[in-house]
Amino acid sequence: MTRNLIVVMLAGALLAPAGAAHAARSGPEFTRAGHKLAQCLYTKRKSDVLAMLGATSADQAQRYDRILRNGNACSDVTVNTREIEGGSVNAPADILRGMLAEAALGKIDTRSLAPVAAPANYQRSWFVATGRNPAVDEMAVCTAEMNPAGIHALLKTTPDSGEELAAAQSLGATLGPCLPQGATLKANRQALRAALAEAIYHRVTAPAVAAK
Repeated sequence: MTRNLIVVMLAGALLAPAGAAHAARSGPEFTRAGHKLAQCLYTKRKSDVLAMLGATSADQAQRYDRILRNGNACSDVTVNTREIEGGSVNAPADILRGMLAEAALGKIDTRSLAPVAAPANYQRSWFVATGRNPAVDEMAVCTAEMNPAGIHALLKTTPDSGEELAAAQSLGATLGPCLPQGATLKANRQALRAALAEAIYHRVTAPAVAAK
């Protein structure tokens, strides 16, 4: 399987995430409710959200994941899905992280980010905390440095919409070269969006670290 073919499938959301433990329930209602809840969590539990996104160990990330999922800070968020009830969410950790990263970006204008010269590698200390295949995070970091405008355009679309699909597909020319050689990945569109959101979040909030 070529890298270009893998990227087409990633952007088009034609494959489910690998592994039953990471299989997200899909549908616009679930996805958009998840983003609504993530925004609430960031507003009311900002320190926990930032600690989770800033974790550099799996144990630390999982601890804050449990805190955010089990709290009742957002029990007043009204949604109409079985997957999100009483202010809690059953989204996989990698997708929840992406939703929280989008919420944390807030009104930061990522359009001001310029492409940067390719570094020696795209590995980062926070990869161990995401629960993703490291190749996905590496691809996302590469894309955040090579094509931040493309990620900006993607994150400005409504989740699980036709506009989002078009924006994801337009990133294909960057995702292909950014995918580590030999990687064979499976991810749905929301998993791709989440990885890219977290990568651009880390570039914005820790540029000195992200550039190393």
